[in-house]
Amino acid sequence: MQQSNAEFMSRVTSIFRGGISRYALYAFAIALVAVLVATIAAAMLTGLPLTPAGLYAAQTHNPMLLALDAVPFIFALWGQGFGATFSSDTDNQRPRKRAGDDNEKVALQAEARRLEQEDALTGLANRGHFLKQLDAALQTAQLDRTRVGVIVLDLDGFSEVNDQFGAANGDRVLKSVARRLSNAVENTGAVLARLSGDSFGLAIDTLHSNGVLEDMAARIQDVLAPPCTLDKLSLNLAASIGGAVYPDHATDSYGLVNAADGAMQHAKAGGGGFELVQTALPVEDAEMHSLSAELRAAIDEDQLVLYLQPLIDIQADEVHGVEALVRWQHPRRGFLPPGEFIPRAERAGLMHDLSKWVLRRALEYNAALRKEGWSIGVSVNLSARSLLDPEFPDVLAALLAEYDVPSEVLTIEITEDTLMSDQRRTMDVVTRVSNMGIHISIDDFGTGYSQLTYLKRLPASEIKIDRSFVTDMLESDTDLAIVKGTIELGHALGLRAVAEGIEHENQSVRLRELGCDIIQGYYMGRPMPIDKLREWLAEWQLHHQSRAVAIGESSHSR
Repeated sequence: MQQSNAEFMSRVTSIFRGGISRYALYAFAIALVAVLVATIAAAMLTGLPLTPAGLYAAQTHNPMLLALDAVPFIFALWGQGFGATFSSDTDNQRPRKRAGDDNEKVALQAEARRLEQEDALTGLANRGHFLKQLDAALQTAQLDRTRVGVIVLDLDGFSEVNDQFGAANGDRVLKSVARRLSNAVENTGAVLARLSGDSFGLAIDTLHSNGVLEDMAARIQDVLAPPCTLDKLSLNLAASIGGAVYPDHATDSYGLVNAADGAMQHAKAGGGGFELVQTALPVEDAEMHSLSAELRAAIDEDQLVLYLQPLIDIQADEVHGVEALVRWQHPRRGFLPPGEFIPRAERAGLMHDLSKWVLRRALEYNAALRKEGWSIGVSVNLSARSLLDPEFPDVLAALLAEYDVPSEVLTIEITEDTLMSDQRRTMDVVTRVSNMGIHISIDDFGTGYSQLTYLKRLPASEIKIDRSFVTDMLESDTDLAIVKGTIELGHALGLRAVAEGIEHENQSVRLRELGCDIIQGYYMGRPMPIDKLREWLAEWQLHHQSRAVAIGESSHSR
């Protein structure tokens, strides 16, 4: 019995623990009004006055009314209990935060950071994370007046592995190489990364002498020497290796990696092995090296500006598209044309990031123009580094999907020299890009190697005649013959012929007579920002509408 009373009191205490609820107040008020109405009715029936004294008399003379006086309190208790039950049910339905949730969130954040920093195939640091770590090492070295060494290595003949055995087996080889390199740098404190494709990077801080780089290169060659077993095949691996040292050869991470990459390319051209950059960084070139770091910031902070130059279908007399051309609005140096920073971007290994910025902005502008009713294409110049990146087609596909731009709207312009730098690897990427429906344009045609056997296998859509031939074609029979022959060659191969550098009307007239398809140059329109292009397009449309009306009226008068 005592236990039951205790339980009852515990229950009552629990329902009042959060204070008097609004449900209790509502129930008390309703019941109180009901008792008051009943008392007034009883007073009126017995002839008592409706005064406090009369109502009190009605209460005291009627036992039932006295019993009703307890009802408001009973209703209040019921309302309080209902409120407590409702609140408890709501709390039970609301997701409870568990201690494990915080741990899971921390684990997910850690996994996201790992994926951002790690190469998906090999598990090594990726290029972006490697450069960040190298930046930190260089900052420390600058304060401590120490040196930092960087090694870049590229597998010799790896493209043949992909060609003969397929990309899947090529990935197996890269994983094996990553494991061997990890063993080579174990306990050395060096940072190892996969930079791109079959290119790997290594950074050594607090470098005591250049001999450390030579020793590390020898160790790398030793771990790569044993044959790599691929099913029943045995592959011999070797690498060309280049080294560079801060501050002797560069003063920033991009310049240092690029210097080591240049030494590696020189070593590869000489038959492989290791080569250290021989030329020290000139004092007068220090400012230009700082431009590399500034360009990295310009890409991240959106200091770059994209200009667009019209491409005209000369036979249909309509706007075919625009070419995207990047400019740099430098905060101190002012407006920089591409000739002043594109070569620096190439030497600093920034062309991949720069190309991605240009592609993103070009597709963004094209999507905006399409919504405004302008169904025109956009052409973007591409670097050799992008063509050697097997993941580049996936980057393109993601950008096209992000801006909802059809793939056939985009044209990628590639120079002949770029195509010929590594035929097997570039052909693979170019073919994948073409299979997506993206057009391929061979830029500056006639100034490079011009190997027709390679050209006929290339999935190109157009050839672009270099301006050096177009400029003097009306004065030079040789240049005119080259232009005419290039147009005819392009048509014979099923390609559009594009001429650039048109500055005078008579040039455009002659090109139309020769059968050229697309023309581009200052005569039609200079490179311009997107807002100026909108004005240019409106003027072009108005001009052609007026001319169409004039032609129609002339025909009607006849």
